[in-house]
Amino acid sequence: MLKRFVGCAALAVMLGLFSSGCGIFDTDVPTEDLQPVPEAIDDPNGGNASLNGNDFNSGNPYGGSGAIGGPGVGEWVEGAEQGSTIGADADGWVPADPTGNRLNMPIIYFAYDSDVLVPSETANLDRIAAYMSDKPELGLLVEGHCDQRGTEEYNRALGERRANAIRAYLAGKGLADTRMKTISYGEDKPAVEGNNEEAWRQNRRGVPVPMRMPRR
Repeated sequence: MLKRFVGCAALAVMLGLFSSGCGIFDTDVPTEDLQPVPEAIDDPNGGNASLNGNDFNSGNPYGGSGAIGGPGVGEWVEGAEQGSTIGADADGWVPADPTGNRLNMPIIYFAYDSDVLVPSETANLDRIAAYMSDKPELGLLVEGHCDQRGTEEYNRALGERRANAIRAYLAGKGLADTRMKTISYGEDKPAVEGNNEEAWRQNRRGVPVPMRMPRR
């Protein structure tokens, strides 16, 4: 009787292991993969790059022609053409678009607490790279931003990582690293105010700012 009981118990344990997918052998699965991060969004645009334009930016982010810097968008004023130092940074770089619209370059969005570029942003990053390749006189300042959750110090570091992720991607597309700079604003410059997911997802971003570099 005892042997039968022990045998049945062992069989039940083995069946339980197989029915659960032999979980005891999955020792290399990271713990964080088993527990999703609360409120995390794998892809802030749900794989739909069009959301980057109309839902997050005001109006059409690419101008009437559908292209960065299209007709009537970001026209350079005479002062900038002549190398004006108004608004120049320490390296003498000045915004290429005096209207403040950044030549309508698209904003790049990130998932919660992440500096990993997501698939829906690839098309916009490629458009930026293609535009910059045709404008050798321009440099690019990449701003990193976060939502307000987390400490100020943590968000400053996260914003820098996000800006550097964009910089690395564009460098991989052939944009010279010497034509790019990064800055992190952390949570200090939200795109929209609010304490909900709709506001947070708009503030987790990298902002490309085309700059006119000093003539050499």
